[in-house]
Amino acid sequence: MRKKRKGSETEGWENLPDDLSCSTASRSSNFRSHFSLEGYARLKKRCKETEAVESVGSFKRRIAGVATAPPCGASSLVSSGRGLKRKIGCIDVSTQTGRKNKIDDDYVFGRNIGKGKFGSVRICKSRKNGTEFACKTLKKGEETVHREVEIMQHLSGHPRVVTLHAVYEESDCFHLVMELCSGGRLIDQMVKVGRYSEQRAANIFKDLMLVINYCHEMGVVHRDIKPENILLTAAGKIQLADFGLAMRIAKGQTLSGLAGSPAYVAPEVLSENYSEKVDVWSAGVLLYALLSGVLPFKGDSLDAIFEAIKNVKLDFNTGVWESVSKPARDLLARMLTREESARITADEVLRHPWILFYTDRTLKTMCIKSKHKSQAGSSTCLQNRSPTEKTDLNRADREKKIPSDSPTDSFSNTEEEEDESGVVDVLVVAIANVRISEPKRSRVCSPTNNPIEQQHSSNLTSTSTLCRAF
Repeated sequence: MRKKRKGSETEGWENLPDDLSCSTASRSSNFRSHFSLEGYARLKKRCKETEAVESVGSFKRRIAGVATAPPCGASSLVSSGRGLKRKIGCIDVSTQTGRKNKIDDDYVFGRNIGKGKFGSVRICKSRKNGTEFACKTLKKGEETVHREVEIMQHLSGHPRVVTLHAVYEESDCFHLVMELCSGGRLIDQMVKVGRYSEQRAANIFKDLMLVINYCHEMGVVHRDIKPENILLTAAGKIQLADFGLAMRIAKGQTLSGLAGSPAYVAPEVLSENYSEKVDVWSAGVLLYALLSGVLPFKGDSLDAIFEAIKNVKLDFNTGVWESVSKPARDLLARMLTREESARITADEVLRHPWILFYTDRTLKTMCIKSKHKSQAGSSTCLQNRSPTEKTDLNRADREKKIPSDSPTDSFSNTEEEEDESGVVDVLVVAIANVRISEPKRSRVCSPTNNPIEQQHSSNLTSTSTLCRAF
């Protein structure tokens, strides 16, 4: 039997923007916020205090308070190495709280690059070597502040997690000195690009799933996976940021409490009984947006969005999905399954044929070498064959060059097509045979023609392209 514990109170849905139009200019100008869950939560709390609780939309009750994960050894369900807090000696001294050092002694503050509910983000420069970092200043008194610091310490060292370099504590706030991601946010790139090719989407998505899988193995649920919280380095590599809503979880436990961003929240979060698989659902929504250029669920109010998440059926057979491969649609169907027990895990996503097809370089290299050897062998053999045999082989070679239905999408650019050409010939037939399971397809939802919208959580509202997910 799974143990259940409370998560944060209603978090993460501070604002929800209007739809974005098709053009890049209008998409950029339509990030307007007008929904707030905080006011709704406060109103509901007052109603409960006066014993006049009214049910509004999909919310049944308010979860008060924040509970942390049980200590190591508190539950027999906690497996070795999962979700165990790192010993203080294993944490870099500069990232430990309680130090007497002053940030002004080590860094010079620069311009503001973000501001929100809990604090602000500024560029800071090291006095020692001139290196620039992002400094996130958070007010004390919020449980999420301490939890975010602890979780970032716990996850430190992964190449796809924003690196925490130092923590400074003052009487009224914390200063978190973190890696500066100069490539901006994934959401800004998505607004410019629109629909991604399958090759490009798969490479971005694999990096994301690698870090999500790492979080789950370390006993952490992010709870706010969305493109606004995915930063890009100068080289274009992703970095997962903003662990303000993340929670520690032991194996077999479940969480309760509303948290996340409306368009990306999993249906079981609305029922306030969920596990780490909520991150898989949110990642599935992101993959849907990468491949189609739109979000799968929309509405004019929070209740309308949540109703769509719970009931709308997605159709992967018409419209833009006709040009998307069957393996990609199969992966989406498995990730956007409403039945949590049937939804695949982050590790299973990484082993899906669609991910392997586009990202397994070893497999590609082997296939390309095999193809070249095959061609060389055919050339040698031709010298010893009769004219009739040569004619038959030439005919067979010409037939091989006839294009066949490929699972790659038609929007790949020239560079990506050249990269795929060596492996498509070998694997296209096998990949095309992957079928979408009908039972699982029936549990996913029907597309609505809504463009990608910026989703706001309870953390910082951005004003710059640098580290604005903080």
